[in-house]
Amino acid sequence: MRGTILSLLLCLAALPGWAASHAARSADGIGSPAIAYLATWEHKIDVVDLEKGVVLDRVNVDTDVVRRLILSPDHKKLYVATMAHNGFATVDLATRTVSDYFNLDHDNKQIRLSGDAIDPTGRYIYSIATTVTKQIDYYDVSQPQFVVIDLQAKGIVRSCDLPKGEASPGYRGTMKVSPDGKYLYLFRTEGIQVFKTSDFKLVKTIDLERPADPQMLDLSFSIVDDPNEDPGKVIGLFRSTDPFVHRETFGIAEINLSNLTYDLTPIGPVTTTMLSPLMLSPDRTLGYTAVVNGLNGNRITEFWVFDMKTKQIIAKKQFTGRTRFNFGMSADGTKLLIYNAGFQIEEYDAKTLEMVKDIDLEGDTTSNLIVMPEHD
Repeated sequence: MRGTILSLLLCLAALPGWAASHAARSADGIGSPAIAYLATWEHKIDVVDLEKGVVLDRVNVDTDVVRRLILSPDHKKLYVATMAHNGFATVDLATRTVSDYFNLDHDNKQIRLSGDAIDPTGRYIYSIATTVTKQIDYYDVSQPQFVVIDLQAKGIVRSCDLPKGEASPGYRGTMKVSPDGKYLYLFRTEGIQVFKTSDFKLVKTIDLERPADPQMLDLSFSIVDDPNEDPGKVIGLFRSTDPFVHRETFGIAEINLSNLTYDLTPIGPVTTTMLSPLMLSPDRTLGYTAVVNGLNGNRITEFWVFDMKTKQIIAKKQFTGRTRFNFGMSADGTKLLIYNAGFQIEEYDAKTLEMVKDIDLEGDTTSNLIVMPEHD
């Protein structure tokens, strides 16, 4: 099945190249693909060596609890969104220190953010903000707005209302800025919207509840930052229902950014209660995900391995899953990672799907996992 995607995914960010070669990287250097970053309670960022299975260092963000990590386009910094005061810290990865910090909250106003997408220059973060103003005997909650946060000016420099009738996508909302910085993509469960970054005017809306293919309804893509993503494509899992008996199907979506087409390969009926995003091996011949089947006492967690050429499941294996978890992968494709919630990262061998080790973090995880890319 093929269709045409107009401008919605024209400029999704490709991973920038590295100046230094893989061979020149030190085992614990900032560019090593064995390095991952994950925030833990109370206000630390753990620097994890996935090859050795140890925490190499910890960066203290003394001002606040970390809720999200954003890797800068040049891979030299982490931009850290914090919780209590809705602030941003900048972590220099070479020195592993906080080089800057500012809060968005001020006076009696609290700025609640969702989205957080970095622009190609690394200077601006785009987000959706709801302002809560504390009055004498009540709270005044504003309508959500697009905001542009200038990391150099340390504050919001532009804002614009969302289209009329649109609600905030919440803290799980996904946003991306095109590589040329001209477009902002807002991914919702019911559709994808494309806005100009210059004035936030809506350019295009793609209705996922009624996609172009007449055999599908309620199409949704699972999108995640993958260190091994093909710069020319977006590859992920999709779910959809048919319009007749409303059976839910899942499969693999491959979106070609050069000619604006996409392929949807259905794999089978949805039998899972949760399907994690797809992660790719460095050569992109294999794909991995983690799924949950059943509820409560009947709950079973499994790894699934896909042959990306045939788009078929070639291996499954049960593992002891947490009540809730996130799924990740090392950049070299040798380790599958289970984290959040909990005090450990669980490492599994990608070939055998057997557990290798626990990495103790000495604190409950509070953020997403950032894995440094494998390719130069």
